[in-house]
Amino acid sequence: MLKKILLVGTLLCAALFASTKDSAQDRIPGYDFQNKVIRYERNQKNCDSLPDGLEKDFTCAAAAYYQGDFEGSLKAYESLLGKDESLDKSILSRIARSQFERKQYAQAKSTIAKGDEKFPDDAGWKEFAARVRLDLNLEDPNIKPKAKADSIDVFLKNYGDDVRVPRLRYTKGTLLEQAHWYKAAKTAYLYVIAHPSEYGDAAWKALRRIRSHSIAETLDEKITYTSRLCSKGFHKECLDLIDSIFAIDAVQVSGRDTSKAPVLKTAEDSLNQKLPPSTISLKNRISLWEFRAAAYKNLKQDSAAIRTYEFLTDSVDFRVAWLQSLVRLYRANGMTVKAAKIDSQFQAKFRFTLQNANNIWVRAFELEQAGKFAEAIASYDSLSNPRFKNSNKVKWIRFRIALCYLKQNKMDSAIIAFNKAKSEDFLWSSSGARMFLGDIYFSQGKAEEAKAAYLDCIKDFPVGYYAHRSRIKLIENGLMDSASVPWLAPRDMSDSATIVWIRSIQKGKSDSSHSEARYKMVQKLLDFGFAEEAFDLFHAAKKKNQDRLDFLYSYGKLFLAYDELIQGYALARKFQNTIPRAFLGDAPRGVMKFLYPMPFKEQIFAAADSSIDPFFVYSVMRQESTFNYLITSPANACGLLQIIPPTAKKLADAEKIQNFSSALLYNPYMNIRLGVRYLKDLLKEYENDPMYVLANYNAGPRPAKRWQAASKNMSWDMRAEEISYWETRDYVKRCLGNYWVYTEVWER
Repeated sequence: MLKKILLVGTLLCAALFASTKDSAQDRIPGYDFQNKVIRYERNQKNCDSLPDGLEKDFTCAAAAYYQGDFEGSLKAYESLLGKDESLDKSILSRIARSQFERKQYAQAKSTIAKGDEKFPDDAGWKEFAARVRLDLNLEDPNIKPKAKADSIDVFLKNYGDDVRVPRLRYTKGTLLEQAHWYKAAKTAYLYVIAHPSEYGDAAWKALRRIRSHSIAETLDEKITYTSRLCSKGFHKECLDLIDSIFAIDAVQVSGRDTSKAPVLKTAEDSLNQKLPPSTISLKNRISLWEFRAAAYKNLKQDSAAIRTYEFLTDSVDFRVAWLQSLVRLYRANGMTVKAAKIDSQFQAKFRFTLQNANNIWVRAFELEQAGKFAEAIASYDSLSNPRFKNSNKVKWIRFRIALCYLKQNKMDSAIIAFNKAKSEDFLWSSSGARMFLGDIYFSQGKAEEAKAAYLDCIKDFPVGYYAHRSRIKLIENGLMDSASVPWLAPRDMSDSATIVWIRSIQKGKSDSSHSEARYKMVQKLLDFGFAEEAFDLFHAAKKKNQDRLDFLYSYGKLFLAYDELIQGYALARKFQNTIPRAFLGDAPRGVMKFLYPMPFKEQIFAAADSSIDPFFVYSVMRQESTFNYLITSPANACGLLQIIPPTAKKLADAEKIQNFSSALLYNPYMNIRLGVRYLKDLLKEYENDPMYVLANYNAGPRPAKRWQAASKNMSWDMRAEEISYWETRDYVKRCLGNYWVYTEVWER
């Protein structure tokens, strides 16, 4: 049943939407998508459907503006000025922006001056005016590139949280490059690369372009570039550059003066005295050696990697990461005696560190999977020392100990251990303990105890993975019929009743800035096509109300209703992290749909066709990106479904997409098309087994195949617990929990 679950409901809705195909909208850059697609379509629809009147006129003007018809928007907004004084500031901003886009720079400056005069103390207007003045500077042919770059610095100093920061940082680099300020340009590009965004690849290409011109570099600049190169996975080139840096250093360095006794005031002085003389700072040398060791390891040159890590631990310090890498390399190459020696040194120096907690956990997990349960239990139990309290592994040790007893059929010990785990102050492990207690009681013929344990699990964390498994077990084990099972029961109630329910579970009063008048004005701005201005007004109240459930729900639901997804779902996440979880079991349906939304419905259903349940796509998307289509992970995974560029290129080839570039991953429609294709391919590969589809999506094919092969004779629940990667085990359960909640909230 579980292997087929991804097809449930798909056939019913596949015919509702057209098939996926190439479109101009797939090619719109992510940073332009909200304006050119979402806001344009919303306002054009209203322009076409509203009766004649002021709101229609405003939406038609906004449609022209977002479409890029600035002649039409300028004419329309000029005619609307003064028709509604509450909107005059927004109208002036649109007039100025339309004039700018039409290259009517003098007129735009004049309009900004009018606004300065009319709204002298308005912070929102001042920020808008600063944006337009910056854009005017950037477009002025009489201003030199270096001066333009300086104007970006001035703007960012005052408005560093502006949504355009990544684009402006990249633009600064291009301007400095044009001005032949190559050193400053490289610094600007390095900053862009260090702060992931859709401009990262372009900045990286620009950085390599500058270096290809054989422009003179200082050794420090070469080292900075090398650190970025090595971090991005160019392992062979990384090694070559490191070798060249040390070669240059060897030529430049002068011999050490041995006529005087060295003055060693610090540990660094002592370490420098032990190492060969160098012009490179000790910190940079250590970083280069680390990069060298990691590059060797990634290139599978284990002997060279071992030599480098041994040098670091012998000559520099006993650092956690180096010792861990050495132990793994020794074990992988059968060097068990050396591995044991390093491990003992690690335990002596770093016994109660988070890193050692991770080591102990991994070792215990390996012992458990090898069937060495007594040793595994002892290892897990060693983490109960209070000095390990800051490790997240501690939250699961009682649960894993209980599983060890369960695997040995030591049911009495397992019950005691699961009851201890049930009392832990951690939602997931205590929820899992409740479910497994139900399993044990049922296996012992204790039907009422089993039923009580499953119901306790559901009540404790109603939207969790284990709660849904408990619901299924109640039915499959004949303990309750489906109609009696406490499924998620979202209550259908009015918006006003939902707000009353939310306010009944929160304490205190909201700040006066959360007023009905402000809310209605934000909604009016959205209705009349002024999305940016609506957000400015919202942010003025957010700071003092961001922990208020009613504030988060009211504005988040409003933004989602207008397809302002990134802002709306950010408030939903904050809401879910604030509300006590037990209230979600019978929360109003509006609240649950707010927390589990279905954006881009047409595109997702079309891409899914009859091959995959769209709810499964949403469950992955929710976990991967929290619906932020502009997001980039530290591993360079991009967009809604967090696809890495090499995988995206293969998927684009399979989809016969011409002229694909990784920047298109920030376009939601393109990301959905490729991400759904990837999930469908994985479903075929894993024979519709969602657990290992998700494991592969998170960890890659090699571990997923290994886990699948090792779990053939296991129950569903044990298969999930036997995924050895901590992050992947958690990810699989969260995605499946999302999936089951989606089906219950939207279908049941």
